[in-house]
Amino acid sequence: MNRIRLINKDQLLLITNFIDDNSDEFNYFKRIGWNIKNIESQFSKVNNYSLGYYKANNLVGLLIGDKIKNYQDYDLELHILFISKDLRRKKIATKLLNYVETNTIKFSNIFIEVAENNVDAISFYKKNNFVFLNFRHNYYKYNDKNIHAKCLIKKINHER
Repeated sequence: MNRIRLINKDQLLLITNFIDDNSDEFNYFKRIGWNIKNIESQFSKVNNYSLGYYKANNLVGLLIGDKIKNYQDYDLELHILFISKDLRRKKIATKLLNYVETNTIKFSNIFIEVAENNVDAISFYKKNNFVFLNFRHNYYKYNDKNIHAKCLIKKINHER
């Protein structure tokens, strides 16, 4: 059975094991500062909004973000959207984003920053109705090279 549920620091061991099991693929996030200590700190924040996608009670997908008050609604600043390599292209990431749009918290927008050379991620977000908002110049640094971040936004329509 597949299911999505909120996750917090109580599941840190489960998340640590998930990251360890996917360490080669998760290295991208580690390079931009998302090690276990940073994730633990994220889960301690009052505005943490993180989801896990479980398949047969095994964590196979992770969404980590901040819930930010926006007038009467909230925005979601998405930090990490990560799916086990062997389960990618099976719509799990899309299901996590759809959950954000339809759960009990009323989000107005979802924001994400993506390295401009991360073509696969940018393509995924465009397929999920994110649009370009602006650049953050020299936002990332890989191998002593500065890389711009593309800031993307998805406006959520609550009138369905």
